[in-house]
Amino acid sequence: MGTNSESASDLPADWTTRRGPAVGVAGLRGRIRLDVGDSTVGCLKVADETVEILADREAEATLIADSPQTLVGLLGGEKHPVVARLQGRISVAGNVALVIQVFLGLQAGSPWSGLVRKGQS
Repeated sequence: MGTNSESASDLPADWTTRRGPAVGVAGLRGRIRLDVGDSTVGCLKVADETVEILADREAEATLIADSPQTLVGLLGGEKHPVVARLQGRISVAGNVALVIQVFLGLQAGSPWSGLVRKGQS
């Protein structure tokens, strides 16, 4: 992944307070640490068709995004995780299957939909 002048502080102000139902993750449980570059910005908890961001860093997998916009696009279901990986915009460590299933599931509906700034995807 290339270097980027954007930092984790470029994430939308309310992104960590959003939580709620995500029917596309039904049957999935787990935690995915979210990194932007070298910075951990949170942990996505998935349980009982509900998703939320925690400050906790313990997780079964880690998703490393090249930019805040890539991360928010994935969380909002507006960016396809396989395409992002093929473009070199993300890398994954740990339980890769969980990461793919969760981020594909978020495409069916997500509390983070609409956070990507126009022209930033």
